[in-house]
Amino acid sequence: MNPNSLSVLETVEHLDLSRADALIQTLEAKIKSKPDDLRSLLLLGNTYYLLGRIGQSISQFEKVLAVNPQSAQAYYYLGVALYRSGRVDEAVQALSKVTQLSPSLVMVYYWLGIAHYHKGQYAESRQAFETLLQRNAESIIAHYHAALACVADQAYEHARTHLEALISRGHRDPQVYVLLGNVYYRLHKVTQAVDTYKRGLDLNPGNIPLKEALDFLTDVEEP
Repeated sequence: MNPNSLSVLETVEHLDLSRADALIQTLEAKIKSKPDDLRSLLLLGNTYYLLGRIGQSISQFEKVLAVNPQSAQAYYYLGVALYRSGRVDEAVQALSKVTQLSPSLVMVYYWLGIAHYHKGQYAESRQAFETLLQRNAESIIAHYHAALACVADQAYEHARTHLEALISRGHRDPQVYVLLGNVYYRLHKVTQAVDTYKRGLDLNPGNIPLKEALDFLTDVEEP
């Protein structure tokens, strides 16, 4: 990543959308006079993206890559924009390029995991999220999505590890307890499944998915 990467990102994150049109005009004027101004191209692409003009943002990031084919930042933003536009195969290609050019950019593994999951490539999705966790072990969202990928890939022991990690950190989301209970059930650990659903209900009284899951295992009709 170049030294200006963070400043570009900060500028975009603090963008006042009410002034977006004026910023676009300014950036377009800069680019017209200096077509290879990478910072302006990136900022314009991100401004378009925040305004929902995804196609235009993609065009800007492609212009950056035409000037600098090794811009990891441009590949990253391009990959996210391609995913948001439904061009998932191309998104995977762009995001995979980032992992080669700048493997320390942690968030690329999040988007790569999401894109692989969308494609039904659950093993690859899990690998991306677990790579993120190697660099940021505290990432709640990575544990959650890794668990989803593991469940979809029927890697239930690994899913259990991720879900238990969330609960050990005090995570109270009822869906985590539903998933963990389901994983225990798949592992033929019915007692642990029941206990998990009950713990989830203690924290989330009246939660319907937890109650239904518990009833499924405990409401046995008399012969």
